[in-house]
Amino acid sequence: MFKHLVSPRYTYKKLEPPFYRDVVDVFEDRMRGWVLGPALQLLSSDPNSVAAITLATNYFEGIEIYHSGEDSRDRSREFFRRGFQRVFSVRDQPPDVHDYIANCLYGMLRCGFAHDSMFRSGINVSTVRSEPIFITYKKKDGEVDMSARLESVVINPSVFVSGVERHFSSYISALRRARDITLKSNFEKAIALKWQLGRPGNVIGITEERFFSGALPGES
Repeated sequence: MFKHLVSPRYTYKKLEPPFYRDVVDVFEDRMRGWVLGPALQLLSSDPNSVAAITLATNYFEGIEIYHSGEDSRDRSREFFRRGFQRVFSVRDQPPDVHDYIANCLYGMLRCGFAHDSMFRSGINVSTVRSEPIFITYKKKDGEVDMSARLESVVINPSVFVSGVERHFSSYISALRRARDITLKSNFEKAIALKWQLGRPGNVIGITEERFFSGALPGES
């Protein structure tokens, strides 16, 4: 029997009807089952796993969509930056430097993986440092030269993924408590934008009956 899974543990019936608590369950199961869980499994066999970093890097833009309740279409860098800043902070630097670093990482890390299938020049992987991300940058007149690209970025994969997982756990807990009205409302807006719920009987674009019958798309 074919199961139309909406997450690793749940079928589409979990969302019929889509009660808030069930939507949160599915959202958590998707993120843990398809993104964070596989990243942690990769790290268990390879502490320097680049694939684990790739999975975790996808988190930043996506989680900002749910935090803001808006689509990131044509605003990818902005959403990546804001999402990244929710998870990681830069010590002893003003907000404009934090923005500069996140914007650089968008190009070097996120766009590298998205467009080149690999991070771009300047990104390195090591378990030597205890920070999730260790960054060096050029200075001009004693200040960070924000007109230049970052000199280098060293990522500790396990600490990086752990930071993302901690943020997600905190976010899910806040959603379940539902005390922050804005947080809950924005989450629900993002669900409405992205999940297209409320279309019962559809399996992969056609009805379940037609899917099992072998009908092709467009056939009556």
